[in-house]
Order: sequence, then structure tokens, then C-alpha cells
Amino acid sequence: MLHHSTSFNTSKTYSLHEDLKLVIDIRKNPYNLSPDALFQMAVRINKKRQFLFVSRLLGKHLAVDPAISLGTGTILASMLMEDEGLEGHPLVNELVQMINSEKPDRELSMESLKFKSTLPNNTVFIGFAETATGLGHAVFQHFQNAHYIHTTREEILHMEPSFYFEEEHSHATSHRVYAPEQTLTDADTIVLIDDEITTGLTLSNLIVALNDAFPGKRYKILSILDWRTEAHQQDFIDLMNSHNISAEIITIISGQFTLQNQAIIEEKETPFLNSSQTFSVYTDEQLSQEITSKHRSEHASYCNFTGRFGLTSELHEKMADWIERFINKLPQLQRDKPTLIIGIGENIYFPLRFALSFGPNTKVQTTTRSPILAKAEESYPIQHKCKFKLPDSNGIDQYLYNLAEVEAEQIIVISESVQDYASWSPLLSYLEKLAPVSWVSLTLPERGDKNED
Repeated sequence: MLHHSTSFNTSKTYSLHEDLKLVIDIRKNPYNLSPDALFQMAVRINKKRQFLFVSRLLGKHLAVDPAISLGTGTILASMLMEDEGLEGHPLVNELVQMINSEKPDRELSMESLKFKSTLPNNTVFIGFAETATGLGHAVFQHFQNAHYIHTTREEILHMEPSFYFEEEHSHATSHRVYAPEQTLTDADTIVLIDDEITTGLTLSNLIVALNDAFPGKRYKILSILDWRTEAHQQDFIDLMNSHNISAEIITIISGQFTLQNQAIIEEKETPFLNSSQTFSVYTDEQLSQEITSKHRSEHASYCNFTGRFGLTSELHEKMADWIERFINKLPQLQRDKPTLIIGIGENIYFPLRFALSFGPNTKVQTTTRSPILAKAEESYPIQHKCKFKLPDSNGIDQYLYNLAEVEAEQIIVISESVQDYASWSPLLSYLEKLAPVSWVSLTLPERGDKNED
């Protein structure tokens, strides 16, 4: 049950870099969650926006225990249940306590995943790429008779997106949705999930694009953080009213921030990882065949469990069993050893569930496109980074942060697809210096018939 504690103001100042400071002022925090348990502040290498809320929940920029990450999705799911007039998640207060204490509880996590709810009308959940694909899936998994889609930056062969939309400040088409149009046509409610709302512009772009393509839906927006100013909030309301759209925003914490002063942010160029060492990838032909999508891009095949092409509650229910069968076939891995699971790009939820099933001492981190300033200062969250290219990233630089701080005795790299083996060598060689690496591919390595629909 949601404990509606009195909304309170919490002000905190973060020293980012030189004179650059960011002051947050929290206005609503119904679960009384500690901001320090949710995020830290870092500096972005970006002139338009020089700061980044580094999530301690998502497993994107920092390694996280899967119980913490999945629990965050459960809290948002519970808020949606209550908003729709249903009973909330019975373990929500225990999950809040777990996140606040920063002590993962695997038994609580396993138990909490079992609770399912059925929404009163036909609902499609959409998670935002790249960062919120796992969070969106972690919300969706608590609902029966629902669909999940995540936006993607991939270009799929022989497929037109159901719709696409622009990200804030972006000149190129940055998000595509490839779900069957019927899934969106049949929906009464569309639930959008993001980890953070800063101005609401990206959100507005998506809702207007969706409404143009699929008019008459009601929208619920779920986010961990909402930093919109009062002017941004009013802009959002006015835009929705002008299009006659019903849209409601539900967040775990909301408030506002102000930037003080400026800083010149310069960083020595991070060299690309470089190695031509050869590695072999593990694929199980029979198991991979079960989950390899018929849809492909020029450089990758895809796994049906991610939601890139739409995922039903029924198919989602088969994931845990598939993961357990896959783990049991992996060669030479000890499930009780401290293990770092590395996912790639948009594929976040699957590595979290893999880590939860694999063993009691696992953490998850995924590769990211975000260029963050690394510096050796005690209170600063990003101490070091590595930079590399991946075959499925369309030439965009990829990063992993703070890997040396994860005390892993083995590393499992979960690739959704492997076509060009050599291009993975620099990353795998770097990881091998930290701990023995097992490299797995979820889908079959051959390209298949490009002319398939």
C-alpha cells in the first residue's frame, strides 16, 4: 500500500566540476526514498547539457544488483495499479526499504516478481531506449493480458516502423517503434516508461506522434524522477489539451533543479580499446532457435524476449524457464562465484533476469552511448571508463564505467547477436584483464534469409 507521507522539501547541492553546481529541491516523495539511494550526479561531455543524473537503480552506468533494479520497476507498477483503482503490490513497502537500505534481498525479489495484476482495459507498455528499456519491461511484467514494446534506434530490414519520433535536441530520427500496428490500434491505454523527465519535450513528441498515428488513447507516464519546472508542467498540460489527449504523469520523486555557475569541461581523449585476440562465443542452437526473431538488421539478429517487436504477457512468462535451461547448459561456470553480467545497449531486462537466476552474487551493467566525464575524486560517481565500438551500434561510441570497482571473479557478456566476431575482441580483451570472461550469444550467428518479413 502506498504510504502517502507528507510531501516535503529536501534541498541538496552537488558540486559537479570547478564552480559548476546543481541544486535539487524535492517537492514530492511519497515513499520517503533517499535521493542518494536513487542517483548520483556526474558531468556530461555535452555543451547542451553538462550534467547527468547517474542512476544507482538501472544497471546502465553503474553495476547494480538485479533485485534493486527489478524492485524499482515493481514500485512503479504498484503506483500504476493504485492509480487504476486496483490493489497495489503487497510487498511494495519492503521493496522501498530494500532500496533505501541499499541491501539487496534476493528472496524478496523472487517473491515480488510473482505478483500479477490485470488492468481494467487493454494496455500497451512502451519503454524508452536506451536507458529505460529494462525499467519498462520490469513494470510490464507485473500485468497479465498486456503488451510491451520498447523504442529502438535500430533500423530493421524490410520493416517500416509503426511510428517514430524525435528526441529532444535531436536532428535525426532517434526512436523507432516496430511493434505490430494492431497492438497499438487495439490499445485503450498506453503506458510510457522513462527513468527521468527533465523538460518533458521528448515525452510530448512521443505522445503527439502516437496520437497522430493512433488517435483517442489515454496515456499514463511512469518515471522514477520528474524535474520539470512549473512552466514545463504547464506547457505539457496545454499541449495535451490542445490535442484533446488524456495524459497523467506518475513519478516516484518529483522536484526541480537549478544550475549555478558554469565550467569549461575538457577531458583528455579516451583511446579506443584495441585488441585482435580471438574469443569463441557460446550459442545453443536448439535454445536460440526458440527465441531468435525473424526480423533482422544489417548487422544483427534479435531476441524475441526483449520487446523490440512487441512482447505479450504470455511470451514473457516463458522467459524464466528459458533462462534456467540456458544457464544449465553453459560450460564451466560456478553459480555461487561473484559474477558481473554485462548486457549490450538496449538489452537490459534480460541480463537482469539472467543475473537473478544465475546465482546469489551477481551484478549487472550494460554498455551505454552516454559520454560521461571520468575523474578520480572520492565523492564523484564515475572514476574511470573505457571506450569501444560495437558492430551493432551504427558507429556510435560505446562506454562502460567503473568496471574495476566490481569485484567479480567471472564475467558473462550477453550479446543479443554476434555476426562479426573480430569487432568484439577489444572489449572482451579488456574485460579478460579483470576476470575470466564467458561470451554468449542469445540468437543464432548466421544471418538467415534477409528477405523474410
